[in-house]
Amino acid sequence: MMTRKGKLYGVGVGPGEPELLTLKAARILQEVAVVFFPRGDKGEQSLALQIVRPLLHPDQELREVTFPMTTSRRALEGAWREVAQTVTAVLDAGRDAAFITMGDSTLYSTFFYLKRALREARPDLEVETVPGIPSFSAAAALLSRPLACGREGLAVVPATRGRAFLRQVLATFENVVILKAGPVLEEMRNLLAEAGRLEEAAYVCRCGMPGQLLEENLAAAGELPGDYFSLILVGNFSRSKF
Repeated sequence: MMTRKGKLYGVGVGPGEPELLTLKAARILQEVAVVFFPRGDKGEQSLALQIVRPLLHPDQELREVTFPMTTSRRALEGAWREVAQTVTAVLDAGRDAAFITMGDSTLYSTFFYLKRALREARPDLEVETVPGIPSFSAAAALLSRPLACGREGLAVVPATRGRAFLRQVLATFENVVILKAGPVLEEMRNLLAEAGRLEEAAYVCRCGMPGQLLEENLAAAGELPGDYFSLILVGNFSRSKF
């Protein structure tokens, strides 16, 4: 008789506000035996764990997995192979597990590095991706503005993509989301001004988290915090009320 293997769920837990966790995510997180949560090697607290902790019960095992804050592909791949081995041991014991990640599990998520490592080592294991609400959707709702309307285009790009690429995106799309904008906020302001789109821009910092900041008119704003968890929304409806 074959022993049942456990199943891994990659769960997006939303931007920060616990009430924005989906019903499916909440159910899975209460059912699994083990919850894995990522943490950087500099010892930062896991925001994803803070969001879901009220849902968890004492019988569940919480397992921290650490990955290096580096751009070295070799170091990252080695770290994720180690994490995959840790997860595999849990699944081979017949225990279901969840790996939690901020926002949506399909968008710039650490989960897919783990999923790829698992697929390469153990393609027999079952893995399911559970989506979450991305930060820019929550930010647009807080500002009471659409991300796009009608036949308009929408681009979602990281601020780290480079000036030339961002300039092209701003010239092509009616609506643009620039993620991780805080650390390079002044550079983004200058770029938006050069593109003639600063008046359309809104800035959201720490959406759904303590210290949340909403600035509907980036052009008129003074000094703003440059938090990593920040984004800029650019569009013709930046100051319209819906």
